[in-house]
Amino acid sequence: MNATLGILTVWVLAAAGIQLGTLWIMKLSILPMLNSLPYRRYVDVCQLIDMHAFHPIAVWNGVIAAGIGVWAAMLASTAAMGTLFVVGSISMVVVGIASEGFNRPIWRQIEHWSPDRVPERWERKRTNWHIAHQVRTYAAIVAVVADIGAFVIGVTP
Repeated sequence: MNATLGILTVWVLAAAGIQLGTLWIMKLSILPMLNSLPYRRYVDVCQLIDMHAFHPIAVWNGVIAAGIGVWAAMLASTAAMGTLFVVGSISMVVVGIASEGFNRPIWRQIEHWSPDRVPERWERKRTNWHIAHQVRTYAAIVAVVADIGAFVIGVTP
């Protein structure tokens, strides 16, 4: 593995790993807590979480990682390695689509909900948010596994 490909590999692994880490923490601790709350407390807690800094960082981390993964695929020494980088990149795009297409729009609605007025179909929105979070978490797992596979192929003589 040449130096450029090595740097790109470390970059996509770190980006996918950080993304997975944040999503996994949410899956195992934050979401079970939020989903156990009655409506009023759910809204109060969600509105205390400032996602305005996290969302753009997460999105751009995924977009940049996907692009770098494609670049790494073009430099890959074998078809298998290149394929794994592409799988990792596609998985990061899935993370972004689930986040920006489902999770973030619902979160923006929650920011404006009143704890005193239950919006129509709020439980369905909470369920949809949870499902989309599962999709993006598992897509991040696929990205990390694919990028690890590409790395292993790259360092194996």
